[in-house]
Amino acid sequence: MAFVLHSTRSVSRSGVRILSVRQAVICTGAGVLVLGGLAFGAGMLVGQYHSEQTTVIASMPKDAVKEKFTFDRLGDMTGRLVKLESDTHSLLQKLGALENLQTRLARLGDGKSGVLPNTTRGISAGGQMMPPKDCTSKDLKSGSTPKEMDAAEKAMVCLQGLLDRVEVAASRQSVAYMAMPIEQPVNSTRIGSGFGNRVDPINGHLSFHPGIDFDAPIGTQIRSAGGGRVTQAGWVNELGNVVAIDHGNGLTTRYAHTSKVYVKIGDVVTPGQPIAEVGTTGRSTGPHLHFEILHNGQYVDPSSYLSIGAQVPNV
Repeated sequence: MAFVLHSTRSVSRSGVRILSVRQAVICTGAGVLVLGGLAFGAGMLVGQYHSEQTTVIASMPKDAVKEKFTFDRLGDMTGRLVKLESDTHSLLQKLGALENLQTRLARLGDGKSGVLPNTTRGISAGGQMMPPKDCTSKDLKSGSTPKEMDAAEKAMVCLQGLLDRVEVAASRQSVAYMAMPIEQPVNSTRIGSGFGNRVDPINGHLSFHPGIDFDAPIGTQIRSAGGGRVTQAGWVNELGNVVAIDHGNGLTTRYAHTSKVYVKIGDVVTPGQPIAEVGTTGRSTGPHLHFEILHNGQYVDPSSYLSIGAQVPNV
């Protein structure tokens, strides 16, 4: 019986080294001895340290021991307070970004379009409307007596619990907003045709253009504008190779004239995930991405959503 080990040295051409059971036992035994020696040495050092600390504390007067304990406890509480302050600052930034995004999304369709993510769908709830239990009680007063420190520690635990709950709620909201199609689908700022009526580039007649055309070379990666599930990945008359993604809340994005499709129907995609490549398939005069957003089956101007994504920081 033998063990096969991968080696980085030039032991053989294939970089694989064969060890017999005896060699493996010897190597393992040597490793155990080395680790055992290190552990023994570390244990001796730790034991010596604790022994010295115990000797020092034992030789101190009771008042000095009590004072040292109080000092150590205050130091620990100070560190926890610094972390609470840092966590609070980070959470406030995240909540500010979420509020900014929510405000901008609410302006789409004068707040009546229903595009805001629904994070409570399928959940039944009710009950009395009561103010939240807070931690800003007399327990927050400062002091160095054991009773005052106990109260302060209790208040810090309460504050940390509140912060944790708010963080969970903010994270859920962030996940919901990840589905909104607000990210630029290609690295191109050159717009060939905008949303609305235009002169058709092929027949020269006035026609309605239901999306935005981004000029980009063939092979340019196309990314999902938001998280969702692929509902279409294939050929569509005039649009060529198309990818359609359902983002929930009645929102769908479509990416047309692609030369290559990376995804298939049923795939779940994340914001910014590559899904296809720019092409000129279907009814097209040259390489570009035709990008559409539909809300409840109706075409809407994609620039309204993309402008939000360009102005809102990451949440």
